[in-house]
Amino acid sequence: RRSSKHVQHRRPPPMGFLSHAMKLNGTTACVATNLVIGIALGGLLTHMLPCAYLQLRRKRQVKPGDRLPAVTLYGSTPDETCNLAELCKGKNVVLVGVPGAFTPTCSQTHLPGFTKDAPALKAKGIDRVVCVAVNDPFVMAAWGKALGGDVTYLSDMHGHLAQELGIVLDASPKLGNKRCKRFALIAEDGVVTVARVEDGGALSCSRSQDILAAL
Repeated sequence: RRSSKHVQHRRPPPMGFLSHAMKLNGTTACVATNLVIGIALGGLLTHMLPCAYLQLRRKRQVKPGDRLPAVTLYGSTPDETCNLAELCKGKNVVLVGVPGAFTPTCSQTHLPGFTKDAPALKAKGIDRVVCVAVNDPFVMAAWGKALGGDVTYLSDMHGHLAQELGIVLDASPKLGNKRCKRFALIAEDGVVTVARVEDGGALSCSRSQDILAAL
């Protein structure tokens, strides 16, 4: 008779990690495995689909027919806020955006054109000229004082307007963070009728004379 230490016991066939760990039969293990996989995929899709939608939405650049978003912008201090949609409600507005306050092209050419032509724009039915940039409110207020003119300077310090309009500019190499592309648009009662967005740092289609010619 063989010694018990030489007796070999046949190991049961593998049934998967769930059946082994939970001592389930094959059918139950299969159901449990599918349930775990379903929950994992569901959670992944729940996270990925909204992100993919937002990414696509952010890539779509503003165009005529779009309604201006109801984002919060800032006046001369972080406590002084306004809603862009409310600001433009029932008015004809020229909205000008620049990569940065006090930067050369913005300060020497782009905005001075609008400060000079503000009376001509208003003579053509524009109620308000608004300039926005991804700068803090104090910088925008100081820039407005430096340039003067009948222009309202507002801060998009969180970049929410740039995101909603699909005009985010990665200016990290020169300005340290993401800004907005140079642009100018006309909105009637909050609806965009003319949209001029520059490519890179160019200044060719969003000047004050371009907007005057579009009115």
